Amino acid sequence: RGWVINPLGEETSFPIWMMFASILPAVLVFILIFMETQITALIISKKERMLVKGSGFHLDLLIIVAMGGFCALFGLPWLTAATVRSVTHANALTVMSKAVAPGDKPRIQNVIEQRVTGLLVAILVGLSIVIADVLRQIPLAVLFGIFLYMGVTSLNGIQFYERILLLLMPPKYHPDVIYVKKVRTLRMHLFTGIQTVCLAVLWAVMSTAVSLAFPFLLVMTVPLRWFGLTRIFTEREIQCLEGEEPEPTFDEKEGQDEYDELPMPI
Repeated sequence: RGWVINPLGEETSFPIWMMFASILPAVLVFILIFMETQITALIISKKERMLVKGSGFHLDLLIIVAMGGFCALFGLPWLTAATVRSVTHANALTVMSKAVAPGDKPRIQNVIEQRVTGLLVAILVGLSIVIADVLRQIPLAVLFGIFLYMGVTSLNGIQFYERILLLLMPPKYHPDVIYVKKVRTLRMHLFTGIQTVCLAVLWAVMSTAVSLAFPFLLVMTVPLRWFGLTRIFTEREIQCLEGEEPEPTFDEKEGQDEYDELPMPI
């Protein structure tokens, strides 16, 4: 074939009805690309990272959408946010504090925001076409080990992963974080259990023949958050457990002492 793919068909004309039928798979692909891009942006641009150039994520989404239409004309794969690689890249550029008190966790000092490493990664990915014969000599076990390492290290800093570890830890050893101080232990574990069930359902759908329905199930978690979790948890508990902010601010009611809401041992 030639370089450009004719949208109206190469050998035969593209049926009109199929153009309208393509709206459904297009919506599914849109949901996947949008959700992956936004989730990656949320993980990387957390407030504790203190990023200065966070507004660039809006331009990133625009470029991904524009390149999606451009690549389709040439039969090329779509661009995605590459969540694991992007989070690993951000973690590698993060400078952690060294002088910490005993028992305290290192805190993020700053993130070295620059474009050099991202440009070099893109160049090396492009050069992989030229050195394909050399890359074939790398054992698959080594590649799988690298991917496993990148995936595990990318879990650091994700509150859901940290709360899963707390399920196996006695309460007296829990860290001094907002979702431990402001939420009772059993309710925190209940929230983690609900998230784990949702993750298991999504994983099960992806592993079966109905994997095309994965974007729809992903969207259905939105009404679950808006209408389901609000009936089980208070707004204060959800703010602490969602992990959007390291130290969420609450609207204190007049005459209400903060100590009244602290979980007291029984």
